[in-house]
Amino acid sequence: MPTRAKLFLTAATLAFAAAAGAQSNDFARGNMHFNAAEIDANGDHMISKDEFMQFGEKMWGMMSKGATTISVHDAAQDFARGNMRFSAKMMDADHDGTISKEEFMSYGGAKFDKMSKNGMMTTADATKYFSRGNMHPDSK
Repeated sequence: MPTRAKLFLTAATLAFAAAAGAQSNDFARGNMHFNAAEIDANGDHMISKDEFMQFGEKMWGMMSKGATTISVHDAAQDFARGNMRFSAKMMDADHDGTISKEEFMSYGGAKFDKMSKNGMMTTADATKYFSRGNMHPDSK
């Protein structure tokens, strides 16, 4: 294979891999990713429950796009693509196959309470506890 063709093939492969990697961090419908620093609204490197719940409101809006519920399947895909360590199945409290805003917010609030100390958490701890691949032993 000529050198120019090899270079083109390598460049095309790298471009495809970069696009696939970028897509893997996007929420299926919300084009969103988990970044603990974005939750920290006042920039003090600490996340209060209020800040966490406000971020949850934003996440719900992006995921639901105005719908009253989202399917467990779609939510699970969103969490995986968004690099979030949330369980869509556990979020579905009434086991009807869908997640309401109330179920979503309740699950998030309970997870925060379980992980935080005195109602606060560092952004580093939030990354550790809520990002895929960084499972806290008590986060289920």
